[in-house]
Amino acid sequence: MKKNEVYSTDLARYSPSIQSGLTTEQVEERKQQGAVNYTKKKYSKSYLSIFAGNVCTFFNLLGLIVCVALICIGATLSRFFFVLIYIANMGIGIIQEIRAKQTIDKLSLVASKKIKVIRNGETVEILSDEIVLDDIILLGLGSQIPTDCKIIEGSIEVNEALLTGESVPIKKTVGDDLFAGSFITSGTCYVQAVKVGKENYIEQLASKAKKYKKPHSELMNSLKWIIKAVAIIIVPIAIAFIIKSLFYTDADWINAIDGTATVVIGMIPSGMFLLTSVALAVGVIKLAKHKTLVQDLYSLEMLARVDTICFDKTGTITDGQMTVSNIIPLNNFDNDTISKIISSMLGSLNDNNQTALALQAHFGNSIELIADTIVPFNSKRKLSAVTFNSGKTYSFGAPEFVLSKEEYKNIEETITNYSKQGLRVLILAESDTPVYDDIIPQDFKAIAIICISDNIRKEAISTIEWFKQNDVAVKVISGDNPITVSEVSKRAGIINAEKYISLEGMSDEEVISVANEYTVFGRVSPEQKALLVTAMKDANHVVAMTGDGVNDLLALKESDCAITVASGSDATRNISHLVLTDNNFNSLPKVVYEGRRVINNVQSSASLFLMKTLFTMIFSIIVLCLPYMQAYPFKLSHMLLLEMFVIGLPSFFLSFQPNDDRVEGKFISHVFAKSLPSALLMVFSVVLVEIFKQTLGLGYSEEIYMTISASVLTFAGLISLFYICLPLNKFRSALIFPVVIVITLIIGYSLIFGLPKVLELYQMLPLSDFWAGLVILFGIVLIDIPLYYLLKKLCLKIKLPKNLIKSNKKEER
Repeated sequence: MKKNEVYSTDLARYSPSIQSGLTTEQVEERKQQGAVNYTKKKYSKSYLSIFAGNVCTFFNLLGLIVCVALICIGATLSRFFFVLIYIANMGIGIIQEIRAKQTIDKLSLVASKKIKVIRNGETVEILSDEIVLDDIILLGLGSQIPTDCKIIEGSIEVNEALLTGESVPIKKTVGDDLFAGSFITSGTCYVQAVKVGKENYIEQLASKAKKYKKPHSELMNSLKWIIKAVAIIIVPIAIAFIIKSLFYTDADWINAIDGTATVVIGMIPSGMFLLTSVALAVGVIKLAKHKTLVQDLYSLEMLARVDTICFDKTGTITDGQMTVSNIIPLNNFDNDTISKIISSMLGSLNDNNQTALALQAHFGNSIELIADTIVPFNSKRKLSAVTFNSGKTYSFGAPEFVLSKEEYKNIEETITNYSKQGLRVLILAESDTPVYDDIIPQDFKAIAIICISDNIRKEAISTIEWFKQNDVAVKVISGDNPITVSEVSKRAGIINAEKYISLEGMSDEEVISVANEYTVFGRVSPEQKALLVTAMKDANHVVAMTGDGVNDLLALKESDCAITVASGSDATRNISHLVLTDNNFNSLPKVVYEGRRVINNVQSSASLFLMKTLFTMIFSIIVLCLPYMQAYPFKLSHMLLLEMFVIGLPSFFLSFQPNDDRVEGKFISHVFAKSLPSALLMVFSVVLVEIFKQTLGLGYSEEIYMTISASVLTFAGLISLFYICLPLNKFRSALIFPVVIVITLIIGYSLIFGLPKVLELYQMLPLSDFWAGLVILFGIVLIDIPLYYLLKKLCLKIKLPKNLIKSNKKEER
């Protein structure tokens, strides 16, 4: 297939009929001409950008500078152990991003609903990028228009909100143009493709359709803020250490670079970013195994923070398999006449929503009565209408929308009684006034009540129970009668389902005022759904919205986390953050649980990495300010015991532990509240060793004091790890106790005998006066235990500015 740029104006055009469409020869000719609806897909990052994004970072640049500097001074091999961490950071980040890319690309394939075209006199299904110029395409309710085209038969209403921002449906008839990216809200039609590929009104349709509003991610914003803060601080501190070492101490270039390298590497929380990206990517892959595909890694965070989830009744609480259960004739009409009217209406309207399918199953469809004018159903007017050649107009839909207030009052009691049984109630009505210019008569008289039953999903009850037990409020937003929805919601176990309200006729201000007062909302228009979601968000709720139809589109775009199913409309799949490929909303508990597990564990584990960064930062400033401390006392190798056994391995395992607690509070506040007392404890421990060194006069060498300092530093980190693991369970106990034993054995053995060759990496030396050193070491550890409690309480009183991290939440709306 040639992808050469071609313009439709340069080509001879075909005029195929809707019965035959293009022939195989004509399709092949268009492919040879390059007149195909193909655009380069950019659903996710390219492999090159993944490599560049993981390799070309500010922190990697600093690490490279440090590595080159250590090579220049002839540092020993043990000084380069941090390079392995950097390589692992980049390697795992690249691998996980590639896997995430493949997952997102897979989503693109799943979400690519096939298009019906007419070729060689047959209806066939093809992908949107296989459409050629002049193809005859069949479009219906919920279809997203795949290429610019012109209507040749039929009448529809389209929503061009993705193009213009205006959500008002626009009537389109024969000869009107349709633009790629808009979607059909009612009716069916045959169209001819008049532009393809790059000629479309939306250039590169496939990529544009996939674009959606990225979730407001506090985690992502917090990580960016930490990177900026560390980047601002790390450079002047490094320069200050070089200056102090060379001009204010006896250190030479070798010692100056060695000490500065330790400071720079110690201040970079590279493992925290690795942990975050790996945990999120693994979460995405696990959800894919649960038949849930995620468009963005940070969508998991919004799931974890959700405290309110909005359901529609049909297809979510109920199974969508509707059946006609009762027909109540009115005003002397008999069942046969009612059946003929409804059957003829269905044959003329060609609606394919669930209600229409249920009516077709019961009444069939025919053209016994010939239609002059039709008004297809849409979710705003909640009715369909047909004027037949007899001059009579018939309409069926929601009683409140079909009938005048006076007429509705005559049968309101009957309708309410059926609604209380959980039945969907439709009215069939007659008028002598024809439909003219889409203006629907206002003088309809009821001729029949039609009741439709909808079964509650077996899994829905357990799903709602899970949300109830896990502090997530369930709201039901539906276009149905609120009494019906309330009754179904009660049977499904939704709390406060008796708090229902109809939004019919309400102003925007009234809708906003009731959004947080009720549980069940009935007779809701698409615009009102979006208003409800916005009002809930303004009340500081994190809102997930589920939906599968075009009437849910506006609300999905407003929600913090938009969720749909693979069988949903093209438009909803294209803008949703998550797509449930098994078409089952009842897998949502697994999805929310995975989000909570990942984010809670990332918050706990990230504090371990930030603990080391804050310690290095604070202690570096202390060393710079104290004139008698001539150089930074630690070498890179002194930190390895802490980095491997207190931070690296524990954080990795902690990131996979079970956790279903709802994520609350700010990420940055949570992490700092845990890491700051730990960092201060480590600073205090090392400073205490320095005080003993200056006052006790034990005569130890500098290396011996470094051994004690590295030991107390590691034990202080271990104390912090222990408190992070509280309350202990089997998983955390199996983690913390082996770590304590391993660290105690390594430090104890090194203090008594010196480290064997395998562990010389840590550069810890035996004490010449073992008992005095042991008293100092464990004396400090004993002081650290109660001190951590005190520091933790003090740090909890520190309030970070609310506007510390800039949010673009308003702009995203």
